[in-house]
Amino acid sequence: MKKSVFTLASFPRIERRLMSNPFISRISAKLGLRRFQLSNNAYTAAILVLAMLVASTIYYVQVTLSGIEESIPLKIIAHEQADDVVLHGFAEVTHCLELAALVEGTKRDDILEDARKKLIGARMALEKLRAEHGYDDLIGAAAIYGILQPAFYDVGLWLDQGISGLLPSSDIVLSATIARAQDAYDVAATLHRNSYNNALDLLRRQASSIEGFRFDIILVLFAFAGLAVALIYYIYHRQTAGRALQESELRHREIYENATEGIFQVNLDGSFIDTNPALAFMLGYDSPKDLIQSIESYMSDVYTNPEMAKKHFMLLTKGQYLIDEIHQWYRKDGSLTWAAVNAHAVYDKKGRVHHFEGTLTDMNARVHAELNLRKAKEMAELANRAKSEFLANMSHELRTPLNAVIGFSEILKSEAFGPLGHENYAEYANDIHQAGKHLLEVINDVLDVAKIEAGQLNLSEQQMDMNAVIASCIRMLSVRAHDAGVTLISDIPVGLPGFIGDETRIKQIIVNLASNAIKFTNNDGKVTIGVAHGDDGGMILTVADTGIGIAEKDIPRVLDRFGQVQTTYARNNDGTGLGLTLVQMLVDIHDGDFTLESEVGTGTICRVYMPAERTVALAKAG
Repeated sequence: MKKSVFTLASFPRIERRLMSNPFISRISAKLGLRRFQLSNNAYTAAILVLAMLVASTIYYVQVTLSGIEESIPLKIIAHEQADDVVLHGFAEVTHCLELAALVEGTKRDDILEDARKKLIGARMALEKLRAEHGYDDLIGAAAIYGILQPAFYDVGLWLDQGISGLLPSSDIVLSATIARAQDAYDVAATLHRNSYNNALDLLRRQASSIEGFRFDIILVLFAFAGLAVALIYYIYHRQTAGRALQESELRHREIYENATEGIFQVNLDGSFIDTNPALAFMLGYDSPKDLIQSIESYMSDVYTNPEMAKKHFMLLTKGQYLIDEIHQWYRKDGSLTWAAVNAHAVYDKKGRVHHFEGTLTDMNARVHAELNLRKAKEMAELANRAKSEFLANMSHELRTPLNAVIGFSEILKSEAFGPLGHENYAEYANDIHQAGKHLLEVINDVLDVAKIEAGQLNLSEQQMDMNAVIASCIRMLSVRAHDAGVTLISDIPVGLPGFIGDETRIKQIIVNLASNAIKFTNNDGKVTIGVAHGDDGGMILTVADTGIGIAEKDIPRVLDRFGQVQTTYARNNDGTGLGLTLVQMLVDIHDGDFTLESEVGTGTICRVYMPAERTVALAKAG
């Protein structure tokens, strides 16, 4: 391939392979490749949207979870739990002091000793928890420590040394110690409850945040599901379109490769882009590749007429089409072949002519057949013209001796120079006269037909009165009708317009039709000759009889030259079969139309239609 028509860097491999051939690419584009491209773009857009949605979701989850983790009061809860331990120990000390206040003597001393031990344990626990949990970093925990630590010191000091010289076991010291411990415990417990409630509020807010986060995640999952369905659809559609495109490529490639017509594409410089095997075979090349490599320019290497090539190139460049242009073309071996070219221009996206493409159809058989047919037709026309000219030229030679025979037979029949002697002579003279007249009629018909075919019959057109013409014809046929026992009827309307034509030939038409009608009408029959106005202003001449009629299947044979229906009645009436043929010819040269309708046993109707121009012109002339 010398030149690529399309660039498809964005298409998959199958599309790239399809579009590598310009001819197939245009067919594929018409069959839906653009729709496939749109599907491909939607598929790419869906992937991008999915990637962005995934990235956004990951970022949102990460930020939200980090915020939740940072805002959960884990340290406060741990501090609260540690405070619970310290407060519980301090409460036990207070409880022991209260028990000691209820007893006396050694029991009080024992309980106070136990209270000292518990106080020491609670005080050590407070210092330990302070070091482990960093009470100094939290305002609430530091406040509790600030309340409990002095209370531990005072209660411990009073339990060890008493107050103002009073023993620790005295009721006054014991009451003061209990009051100090209870007050410290109440304040610390209040601070502890407030801190715990604040932690619970934080947890509730985080629970609400987690609930909103869960709803957002559900929405995102639904979005993922919808996008996944869309991607599945696009992937399925893409695969289906890909398979359809591949099948279309293969199908049209087969059509392209197996077409009997030559298909081609050429660049603007005349070099071939692509051809199919049929064109290569037609032009005598081994393959399309051989043709493309061997021909530099189709204008000089294929066209036999350079001027015609330039003309075609100009027409195609202007956007016109070449349709069934039959010419001779060069083959590889220099021989010529007849072919018909059809071609058109192909445009790029900017509307400029990019290349030409078309077909070349083998016309050798058709052209040779037409040439042979034309030659045969010319030979037949020459033969027919020679025959017609011969008969037309023989008119004088045939009529002169025949007129002599008729004339002398009339003299003999009339016994103008005396009796013939024997009665048979008169009968023979009458037979000779009848035979001569019949032969003259036949010769006249044959010669008239020959003249018309040879184009030697010229009409002597003039203005005429159809009423007078028909009356004259009836007078001419009256004797024949009387002898046959047939009644002649004239049917002519009042106010009939005049007519322009050859009066002799019009009479010949009427006489031929009426003679046929009389000949094939039984005794006591009727023959009607009439004229009527046509709807368009024309004139319709009608000859109708009540004779034997003609079968529908025999009408075409009667209208043929020398055609006759072989019936008993017909065989008893002489004729050449040229009467209706001559009528048709005479009607044709008057630009008219002749029709015949008949039914066996009913009769026949012959109609001659003459156009309105032959009556209107006369009306204007009058």
